[in-house]
Amino acid sequence: KLSFDTAGMPSRASSPYAGPSMQVCLETPHMTRRSYKENQNNVRDWGTSAACPKAITIELLNRLEAEEISVEKTEALDESFATEGGNDSDTVLDSDVDDVLGDFDDTLFPMNSSPDNRRSSMGTTAFASLNLLDDNQKVVDNDRLARRRIGSLAKHRRVSLFANTMQSRNTIRPSRKSHFAGGARMSIAETTLALHDAKRFSFLPPPVAETSSFEEVKEPEIVQNPLMESNILSGVFSFLDEQELLCGVSPVCSEWADVCTEAHATLMLSSVGCLDNLDDIDDLDAPEVENEAIMRSMEKDWKYLVNQYPWACFLSEGAFKKVYKVWNSSTKSEEAISVMDIDLIESTGNKNVVGAELAVSAMLSSLVRRNVCPNFVLTRRVFTCPYEPPASHWGSEENKKPKGAKYIVNRNNERKPREPKKKDQGRYQYMRMELCSDGDAEEYLKRQKNESISCIQAQQILFQVAFALHVAADRFCMKHYDMKLLNVFLQRPENDCEYTTMRYGLGSHVFSLKMKTEDTVIAKLADYGTANIEPESNGKPATIGQFTTLENTPPEFMILGDAAKQGHGHDAFGLGLCMLHLFTGHAPYEEILEDVVCPPGLKQKLQRVWEDETVKGYSVIRSVIWADVCTNEDGDVIEGEPDEVLYDTLYRYLVLFGIPEIKKNTKEQGKVWAAITSTLDGSTKRGGRANRTFGKRGKNNNGISDAAKFEGDRQKYSIHIGSDKYIARARRALEKVEGGMELLLSLVCFDPERRATACDVLNSQFMISFQQGAHYADDEDTSVMSFLAYATR
Repeated sequence: KLSFDTAGMPSRASSPYAGPSMQVCLETPHMTRRSYKENQNNVRDWGTSAACPKAITIELLNRLEAEEISVEKTEALDESFATEGGNDSDTVLDSDVDDVLGDFDDTLFPMNSSPDNRRSSMGTTAFASLNLLDDNQKVVDNDRLARRRIGSLAKHRRVSLFANTMQSRNTIRPSRKSHFAGGARMSIAETTLALHDAKRFSFLPPPVAETSSFEEVKEPEIVQNPLMESNILSGVFSFLDEQELLCGVSPVCSEWADVCTEAHATLMLSSVGCLDNLDDIDDLDAPEVENEAIMRSMEKDWKYLVNQYPWACFLSEGAFKKVYKVWNSSTKSEEAISVMDIDLIESTGNKNVVGAELAVSAMLSSLVRRNVCPNFVLTRRVFTCPYEPPASHWGSEENKKPKGAKYIVNRNNERKPREPKKKDQGRYQYMRMELCSDGDAEEYLKRQKNESISCIQAQQILFQVAFALHVAADRFCMKHYDMKLLNVFLQRPENDCEYTTMRYGLGSHVFSLKMKTEDTVIAKLADYGTANIEPESNGKPATIGQFTTLENTPPEFMILGDAAKQGHGHDAFGLGLCMLHLFTGHAPYEEILEDVVCPPGLKQKLQRVWEDETVKGYSVIRSVIWADVCTNEDGDVIEGEPDEVLYDTLYRYLVLFGIPEIKKNTKEQGKVWAAITSTLDGSTKRGGRANRTFGKRGKNNNGISDAAKFEGDRQKYSIHIGSDKYIARARRALEKVEGGMELLLSLVCFDPERRATACDVLNSQFMISFQQGAHYADDEDTSVMSFLAYATR
């Protein structure tokens, strides 16, 4: 059987149906990356591949010639029908034609194909590496892990509360039912069409009525090729499983790949039962029945689990999932698997949140496979199993590596874990992902010498993350809403060359990120549990669902309150904090400024605005602060404590970046600005007396005014003048590169309308050194990876 490799040439090796081992382990085509010295004037390089065997080339030419003869006969037949008065109903599909499109390997010449389609056809990444820490690497202390887990759980509670309140449908397509006429489902063979039947299927235009010379003659309406109609394709693809979608359909052409991405995302929603709220679905397509059918089709038994993955070690645990590094016996390589307890997710009301994360992950992974953008964590396959992983072989938080640090290939006598009893069965979802051996970017920084990286490496990571945000926003209108280095994973390129170049196209510019291979990292954006892909949400009021990591809350959310808007500005501000973290090294800003807390005078005034129910316009912040507090009828606290992170967060922003001269909406939402200027600005007349007050939960500062404390904190931690060694290191590095400090301040601007976007980052003066000139040339010993889908030259 034949299929296409990433360079557009037919090959037998890349067929997803090549043998039993490939059927049990789904893998998409992999790009062959080799070192070569190309014609640098032609920047649209697509990788290299082995030459096509001569026998296959001859067979292809014969098929093409037969295809052309068939088209000529079809045109003659259509003309005959038109002459004899034939109409639409007389057009009959030829039953003797070679198999329909269900046999994907015979679909060698997709209609409307052109060389431009290759830039968005399915590319790939090779096996790579989620968060791995070897024995010799630094382990995060237990206190930090505990704080992270508590914060993660609180974040998911807020997002889940928002999702359940809004009752979001969270579907990419309204349903997976057929769009074809007729009440009953048809088989794939009945509903798909062979490419060479497309013209015959197209209806003939109605005859043109006779008109006078003064009447305008209207052009006959041309019916589109049904194989390129997204609503028809969506109905067809809804019958396909994950392997057929990714390996059989997506490589055909860019139009099919787009619809395939939607079908795959909807399949992910169904896998955790997220289609329960669909409307206008007949009894045959009852969502609960369809969800169960999809889950059963993806289910694997205990034998598959222990034989396919004979070795694993525990990596990390999040709010609703555990992540393992495993050995895949089919691919003979390591990869990552996340395991989620579906019953637990449903019982906590987080089904929609987790379903949305799976759907977004599938959509962004399609951009990696199609070689549009490599900067997302690639998911390879999802399956379900009635059993959770055996802790004796896969590890746990207490015993992370029960079977050693590495898999021993020839260990034939290893005893398999015993299958649990039926009473212990549940519903567990397993997601296979590429493995990022360098872990998340935050821990990567801590492992480096002096807990910092070079300026050029920081620039390259920032460029890649900005490119990922730009592509996700452009293709899917995605807002991540939790942008931080902890959600950026790093991967090493797989080549033996001395240098590695990552080439990105953006408009008329081509950017080349070149470094020694040993220093090159590929940044991968991950954790889409808080992401939103609804375009209509832009400009709507911010909700509790956008208060994710409270330490990274954009300042306008705290200043404007309920008047703050949803949009991409949230990610831009988070990107600015990532930029600061990359250049300070060591730790995120909130850990560097750990001893900086909101002074009591300012805190008291903010409490009056944020927590007083009689003050209008700050109900969302009030919900965040009092999320864990239970009160009686009189309003007295009987359990829990208010979350005061936002008080310290706003004050730390003011210390780091200063009080802006231009204050947005000071008239409409000026309460917070009034509290800030009256307590922190020593030049105000009311400053002295007000600064010495403190709130109910505040503490006396030994008579030091808020303004004096603010000035002292700025002297140590301000990005402009601070003496702290990490802040000073970042300032020196940013001022050393033209446009560095300007870009940072633009990203962290308090006004979201004036804040830089991800695209602004890519085109900034700070990134101009990466732009490839007309006479740019790579060294011979250089591996080049090109991602030019957004290039216009």
